Amino acid sequence: MKRLTQIALVGVFLLAVVSTAVAQPAAGPPAQALQPVYRLGNFTEVANDLFMHIIATSDIRYGTNENMDFDKRIRDQALTRTPNSTAVQVTDSDLTWAEVRIGVDARYRKNLTFQLLFEQQHVFDGNLIDGQSNNDNPGGTDVFGRPASTENPGFRVERFWSRYTFTGTPVTLFVGADLKQVSQTGIYGNDDPGVGVEVNLGDLELSAKAYIERESMRLGLQNDNDLVDYAFTAVYNLKPHRFGFDVVWFRDRFSGADTAVAGFRPGLGWTGQKTDSVWINASWSGRFGPVRGLLQGNLLVGTARGSTVRGAGATGLPATVPLEREYDIFAGGGIAYLEVDLGVVRPFVGAVYGTGDGDPTDRQLHGFQVQPVSDSTQITSTGFFNQLDTSSVFALRDYSCPARSQGLVARPQGVPGNPYAVGTQALGNVGGTTECSHSTSNVFNSRLGNSSHVGYVSTYSNPGTLVLPAGLRVFPLKGHELAGWYVYRAMITTDLLEAAFAPELAGRSRGIRKTQYHGVGGQWVWTLNPHFDIRLSGEIAIPGPGYQDLARLADCDPNVAGVQSCDGNDPALKAEARFRARF
Repeated sequence: MKRLTQIALVGVFLLAVVSTAVAQPAAGPPAQALQPVYRLGNFTEVANDLFMHIIATSDIRYGTNENMDFDKRIRDQALTRTPNSTAVQVTDSDLTWAEVRIGVDARYRKNLTFQLLFEQQHVFDGNLIDGQSNNDNPGGTDVFGRPASTENPGFRVERFWSRYTFTGTPVTLFVGADLKQVSQTGIYGNDDPGVGVEVNLGDLELSAKAYIERESMRLGLQNDNDLVDYAFTAVYNLKPHRFGFDVVWFRDRFSGADTAVAGFRPGLGWTGQKTDSVWINASWSGRFGPVRGLLQGNLLVGTARGSTVRGAGATGLPATVPLEREYDIFAGGGIAYLEVDLGVVRPFVGAVYGTGDGDPTDRQLHGFQVQPVSDSTQITSTGFFNQLDTSSVFALRDYSCPARSQGLVARPQGVPGNPYAVGTQALGNVGGTTECSHSTSNVFNSRLGNSSHVGYVSTYSNPGTLVLPAGLRVFPLKGHELAGWYVYRAMITTDLLEAAFAPELAGRSRGIRKTQYHGVGGQWVWTLNPHFDIRLSGEIAIPGPGYQDLARLADCDPNVAGVQSCDGNDPALKAEARFRARF
């Protein structure tokens, strides 16, 4: 009992001491008040006048595709076995893939902004999920004898840029790689690195920038082997109307003699070729009551020069083709969009037109496409065609060549090449690949026919483009959007293709027709909150007479004597579910 009493007295004493200490002011300087945390939108102040925002995005998709080449009789091979290839993610397989991003936005006072963004796009299954940076492939070879991927870069820098506004001036210095959208339609847009100045004069915005599309180091070369684009833009905001004017000079070089290999390299062109093209456009967007619209006219002019060397082997420049052959570039196109806001329902219609190149033997390049090389654009990210972001008929990654065109035989050099031939200079893609007509997010037929002129490779040699989308957007409830569409895609002229297929067309009453395919699709987007949304989408592509003609010119079984014509009659099917969280 005595021991318990002592313990109780000690406890009371300690409580009294603690209570007294808490009640008395602390010795030394007065306590500092807690600093308030300031926010600027999504940005939080982390130091005096320094605000930061963490970028975190998880874009997880489940996709399925069937008959992407319009022929179910052919056992198709995926374009690649590389798990991080963006080509297979939306065209080739039934799969799960994800785009994961993490990065930071920073602002210092009012005149300095900075962004650094890392990204990983990857195909996943139960085996790949545990893979390492260079060891996440199934190994061995597939049924077509191809080995698996041996390289996977993992997370990479997707974008990085800084903007500094000089105090007391409207001038901003830009350096780095931002997601550019030149022109109101975004038909020239990507995240290429660049440098330039931006001038904000209130309603008038001006800019002058240089973008590096491709540099010699990446090709393993020195000197002038670069593709650099120089963009000059002007935008005048007269709300609710917006007027734009842009001039972009594309300077592409693939210079120098090359004696180690043949003169033609797929994807790069002929050794010594060069391009100086200028794209000029004027645009308007605005609203009249419930009607929202966009108009943009485009003109392409310039000059080009063919190969400077004969090369060697089967892909060398033949003696019948002059060295350094000069070409004139002249093409045009237009884009229109119209949407009527009737409240819950918004019907829309659009049109995309680009002139075609009709002769693979002349010195004129009349096929319209903005860049001289195939590249992605931002046409579905500008707020006008964004509901067609999942349509391969419009501008997502293109469908495959009809019936994969596996049996087509390449022509010898000096003769117009087959549009889907493996090896030699070709009129279009290598046999069996995706993106037969256009590049990712590119609405124009930038790939079909781009190697038709022997000694020079360019997207400016294409059969032209006619794309007509129409559909309906419905907003039944808050946070819900339904969209349905029909898209028609065709070529303006098929003379390039008919020149390539002249022997196969001999004796036929007609040539190659112009309609490529029709697309019918739709999507539902459920935005649960500003940071999370779910999208379900699907599309059916029906081959048109032009693609059926190309399929029937192919040999679907080259192991059998004679030509076993393909059909190319089966519709292509695709569907996708996307779950996206953004912070």
